[in-house]
Amino acid sequence: MYAITKINIDVIKAYSVHLFTTMGIVCGIFAVKALYEKNLDIVFLWLGIALLIDGTDGFFARKYQVTKFAPRINGVILDAIVDFFNYVILPVLIILQIGFLPDRIEFLSVVLILCASCYTFANIKQKAEDNYFNGFPAIWNVLVLDFYILNSPEIINFIAIILCFALTFMPIKFVHPLRVKSYRWLAILSFSLWGISTLFLLFVFDDKTLMYYISYYAWILSNIFIMLFSIIRTIYRKA
Repeated sequence: MYAITKINIDVIKAYSVHLFTTMGIVCGIFAVKALYEKNLDIVFLWLGIALLIDGTDGFFARKYQVTKFAPRINGVILDAIVDFFNYVILPVLIILQIGFLPDRIEFLSVVLILCASCYTFANIKQKAEDNYFNGFPAIWNVLVLDFYILNSPEIINFIAIILCFALTFMPIKFVHPLRVKSYRWLAILSFSLWGISTLFLLFVFDDKTLMYYISYYAWILSNIFIMLFSIIRTIYRKA
């Protein structure tokens, strides 16, 4: 009797992890609703929650042994479905609905994003053994967030999309927020600073206040740290 109860609890925990992963796409749907209400702050709030789910569900999957106790569900495929919606489809919808790009090149940009993302999600070597990503990891949601926070010119946004499209196919290392083996805690601190400063910029501090500017430069600094991790790992890939 005890053994049966124990197995059932393990199965429940394992399937609960898959349910937790699925909540990411629920967040995405709420983000779509906010998008059509033209409330970009709330759009990025829901995408931020989805990003947090995506960054932590792998830990729970390993802890509760989902491949052993919930073998009928392929967590990798489930995660990819959720990520493609939140990281690719939603940013495309944001671009089409809000703008950020000149009208005459908007469609071209969307095509580039979709084609590059299909390659990324189908690439069986997209993640290296050291858990860094090989090439730009289709985090178009983060790029669109950058456009929003920086209020960057449309032509600069287009150049950024072209650059990320090119980096998708190049042997460039991109840092994973949690699972990298080298300098893991520095990576976690950098991404934590990025997340907290983003939250402050969008929801806590008003524009042009001292705390807003402190949060803004903390956000810039965190982005620099994250880029440095990727550049250093690309140069010293055998380290």
